[in-house]
Amino acid sequence: MTPDPFDFRKPPPGVLEWQTAEWLAEAARLASLTWAKLLTFQAEPLAGGVVPTTAGDGLTTLPTNALGFPVANEDESDDGFLLAVPRPLVLTLLAGLMNEVVTGLVPDRDLTALESSLCGFLTRELFLKPMTAAWPLDDPPRWAAGAGGQPRNVWRLPAADPAVLATFVVNTPFGELPFHLLFMRSERLLRLADPPPMKASPLVPAERQHIESLVREMAVDVDVTLGTAELTLYDLAKLQSGDVLMLRQKVSDPLTASVAGTPKFRVWPGAVGGRQAVQIHAPAEAA
Repeated sequence: MTPDPFDFRKPPPGVLEWQTAEWLAEAARLASLTWAKLLTFQAEPLAGGVVPTTAGDGLTTLPTNALGFPVANEDESDDGFLLAVPRPLVLTLLAGLMNEVVTGLVPDRDLTALESSLCGFLTRELFLKPMTAAWPLDDPPRWAAGAGGQPRNVWRLPAADPAVLATFVVNTPFGELPFHLLFMRSERLLRLADPPPMKASPLVPAERQHIESLVREMAVDVDVTLGTAELTLYDLAKLQSGDVLMLRQKVSDPLTASVAGTPKFRVWPGAVGGRQAVQIHAPAEAA
């Protein structure tokens, strides 16, 4: 059975994950600036994949030596996530924060009382502040991290609850080290997939009428690029009806719409009745 075309009544599959990944990529960029100032060694966090999961499956994905920090929002009881960092990475970051000379990954061991007392500063400055600064909507969260522990002991969501798992990699002179964020699908997170419309400046009636009369007479071309592929001239000459080309375009990512040859919007493809259509997702520069 052929599935019905998307009719814009709900966000396309993957929109929440795509928007979360965009936010976290900006958070990682801001974090790298902060880490460069606070640590005694070079470390750059890079955002990786964001996938839907459940609370139980997400916990299973975490490394066995992960130290979990439950993060809650002071404003909303259902808005929180688990920050899961391998204990050797926690120890190495703490050493860098305490101005120690770090020449390699600190071996895995239990944290001392002093190191445990510094975890609140570590989570706030290295992780939560960049995430808050990068939040794309006008309701920045007020997150605070609790005491660290075994992820299953500090994160007690029902195993079947839907969640979103984000993976990061920290580039250091002594290797790549992963850490994870396991989000509950809170109302705040879901707002990323359905942001409020941009507010337009009000126009007086005379200005609006004049602008509308001008716009009605303007003819512009709007082109939507479904994807691109790279071929040699030899391969191009051999193409026949029925051949399949793999495009460099993920189905979970919006397409680029150009106006008069200039990229202007990111759009989702779909249909209205029997006609093909697109829904504007965001300005091209904001994608």
